[in-house]
Amino acid sequence: MEWIAKKIMEKDKREAIEILKVWTHRSKREEYTIDKVQELNEMTDDKVIIALKALEEPHILRKLGDKQLNIQVKLTTTDTRKIFYKKVLIDSGCSSSCISQKFI
Repeated sequence: MEWIAKKIMEKDKREAIEILKVWTHRSKREEYTIDKVQELNEMTDDKVIIALKALEEPHILRKLGDKQLNIQVKLTTTDTRKIFYKKVLIDSGCSSSCISQKFI
C-alpha cells in the first residue's frame, strides 16, 4: 500500500486516478476523481495508508445467506503504537445458547 501512496503522489492526477482504478475493487472505481487524489495527497503518510486500506475492498458487513456478522477493524497497540488490520466477529448469528453449561 505504501507503493500505491507513493505513486499517486509522484504522478499527475490523471495517472494517479488510473493507478487507483487498477488497484482497487471494481465497486470503488467511480469514487476516484481529481478531488479525491488531491485529498489523498494532502494527508499524512499514516492517514493515506488508512484511507487506501478503506478503499481497497468493498465494505460488506453481511453477505446474503451468512449467519454471522464480521467487520474489518484497525487495532493499535497502546505501548508501541503498532497497527493491525483484522477481521472481527460482531455477531455469530447463533439463535440459541452456544456456551457449554459446564463452562459456566
